[in-house]
Amino acid sequence: MIHQLKLLILINWKEDGKWPFPHYLEGWVKQTEILQPVSFKQMAGKRFSDISVYLSEFYLPVMAIFRRKKWNVVVSWQMRIGICYGILKRIFHARKPPVHIIQDFHIDLTQTRWLYRIKMALLKLAIPGIDYFFCTSTEEEKIYSQLLGISRSKIAFLPLIPPLPYFEEPDRPKTDYIFSYGNSDRDYDTLIRAVSRLNIRAEILSQTYKPKIQPPNNLSIIRHWISENELIQKITACRMVVLPLNDYSIAAGQISMLQVMAIGRPLIVTENIATKEYAISQQTALFFEPGNDNQLAEHIQYLWNHREIAEAIGEQARKFALKLNDSRMTVFRNVLEHHVMPIQKGTYI
Repeated sequence: MIHQLKLLILINWKEDGKWPFPHYLEGWVKQTEILQPVSFKQMAGKRFSDISVYLSEFYLPVMAIFRRKKWNVVVSWQMRIGICYGILKRIFHARKPPVHIIQDFHIDLTQTRWLYRIKMALLKLAIPGIDYFFCTSTEEEKIYSQLLGISRSKIAFLPLIPPLPYFEEPDRPKTDYIFSYGNSDRDYDTLIRAVSRLNIRAEILSQTYKPKIQPPNNLSIIRHWISENELIQKITACRMVVLPLNDYSIAAGQISMLQVMAIGRPLIVTENIATKEYAISQQTALFFEPGNDNQLAEHIQYLWNHREIAEAIGEQARKFALKLNDSRMTVFRNVLEHHVMPIQKGTYI
């Protein structure tokens, strides 16, 4: 039974007790402990703490490997932590090592840089030291199984959930603009081409985006950092959110997507292997193909002209997002019951 299990979770941020995941495990497992970066705020200030957070992805696996006899399961919450622990698990053999689970397992299949090739080489070394993989979409289960030789029985899609504050935001008066935000894997040039032909005001929040084409007068780019509360207010007050993403094969944009859905705003998003997991077209979001500015412009104009339909899509999206945590914990529990426990009993092949 899983209530006999003791879990060690490795994270690369300073947890202050607000993270709900460990609390969801209470009553399921015997013990849960979080291993997190060492904080130097009281002694040396924020700079040393930031360095500690970065290095934690390397020293936390070392700390965990020397404490492995205490635990049945080690969960690496980030890729680099999981790769490091997987390699160390292979080096430091034990008679009955903890089951190692890596969460947020994903690969950018479009990357060709030498640094990324080194990361892939290290990943291949680590794979025999990883017993179960939680990936970011069901399509990736098949891709990674074929690419890396991982058994399909050892990999599953674990849904993400929006942060709780996004569900708690009260309704606000709406302003006539569309909003887009984010720095990673964004295709704002497609958004610019779409709004250039529309008489609709748009705002992009990005500190890294450099336009390749001239933005029209009805579009403004916010370059400065804003707080999370300010971001939530921006999302809440807009008529709709547009998330233009680069490539179908890259698992990107789903965190921002879920933030918007939790607040209940109408959403137009590029369809990729990850975003399609969280919405049904025409019901909880509108999808468009990567780089298709004509399709994006049609979607924007349609939701702008049909406000009741847009608001209904936002409300249905919020209802869906509210159910995601139950789905997530069901997947996690099934892995503990049907994968971890057989390994612990020595019956898994």
